Amino acid sequence: MRTFTRLLTLVACLALLGFVYLQVFVEGGFGPAAMLGTALLGVLVLALAVLTYLTGTRHRELVGNVLLAFTVTIVAYLVLDLAAGRILIGTLSPPLVPDQFRHHALVPDSQAEIRQRDFAYIQKVNHLGLRGRETTVEKPAGTRRIVMLGDSFTMGKGVKDDETFSVLVEKTLQSSLTACGGGSLEVLNGGIDSYAPILSYIQFDRELAKLGPDLVVFNLDHSDLIQEAAYRRQAIHDANGKIVAVPQLEGRSLYERFLNWATRNLFFTRVLLVYVNRAMNYRDLTVRSAVNELGRETFAHTLEADAVDRTKQWNDMFESIGRIKHKAESLGAQFLLTTYPWAHQLGESGWVPGRYSFMTKGERTSDRSERTIRERSAALGIDLFEALPVFKKYQGTEALYFDYDPHFTAAGQRVMAEGLARYIADHELPRWCESR
Repeated sequence: MRTFTRLLTLVACLALLGFVYLQVFVEGGFGPAAMLGTALLGVLVLALAVLTYLTGTRHRELVGNVLLAFTVTIVAYLVLDLAAGRILIGTLSPPLVPDQFRHHALVPDSQAEIRQRDFAYIQKVNHLGLRGRETTVEKPAGTRRIVMLGDSFTMGKGVKDDETFSVLVEKTLQSSLTACGGGSLEVLNGGIDSYAPILSYIQFDRELAKLGPDLVVFNLDHSDLIQEAAYRRQAIHDANGKIVAVPQLEGRSLYERFLNWATRNLFFTRVLLVYVNRAMNYRDLTVRSAVNELGRETFAHTLEADAVDRTKQWNDMFESIGRIKHKAESLGAQFLLTTYPWAHQLGESGWVPGRYSFMTKGERTSDRSERTIRERSAALGIDLFEALPVFKKYQGTEALYFDYDPHFTAAGQRVMAEGLARYIADHELPRWCESR
């Protein structure tokens, strides 16, 4: 027994030393989760040292009982944690594959069942890695093409394939284009879960430019400001300092692999990590935290109380948007930037209780971000469609956002499509009809 407890103590000591080394020399510091892990390992080393001492006394039998109880408790916790994660976390995103240039991509020629607390549906991805029906690389004669870029809101997370605003915009504009003899229309959905402008630029530049778009629409999400900064932290630059790739580096260490796996599979551990970070007001600006974990920092810039200087974040994000615009224009295509609101920007009754994962009751939103987007778009000569007024005018009874998940419902997708289609009809269709 004494030899066994000594061996356990040695293993625990090595684990503690290795973990500390990992945080100091690999991760570059201790976040709250790392502090908690260090504390737990430290307590384990002390407990095992005490048990080792007790094996040489009359309490030898007690030591065996304690070790047995500890083992049973840990196994039971892991089983319950995995079971709760399986039931309550569900599918966090569509099937994705790592990408050496744009971090991650949808799986081409795939069909996935997406289930979460608010929704369940089947999502299809064509051979080009775009959500929706099949199409050809070469644009058919007499066809106008619109390429939509953006994140999960554009992709249509939460709704069926035929309910995304890309599909609805195509249906609305096709009738108008047909009426003027302007030919056919294709709206291709290039939205991908957790994308930011820099990833959309790389996606467009490397893969979607060949589709010959007549109009490129980038749908800017409020999460993009923080996610852009996170992706840029692991970007690869060329000799001139331009970003050329954002490879997926998640899981580069055992600690990162554990956190990535835990946040997707262990419900109670995930909750513990979230609340420890929140209690210590910790803001870990990594791709993992900014992309996979909805939290206050992701949307703090939309709140009145936000006092962070975000000048560099805005500069970087619009640098990527400007690159998309320049690439589109080099192909002879028009470029349009759109913005849309999250439910908390429409009042205190929307997205409840989901909104309280990143803000408290009574907090007020600010129009500072909308003003910044407007000013920077004007400075770069970017056409801008703002969907916020369209959503505010909505008089229907259907919810536009899910209760827990922050995305548009099918009704929200329709409202976005109506406003965007109207804007394109006013600004693009006249030119397309005249050039038929």
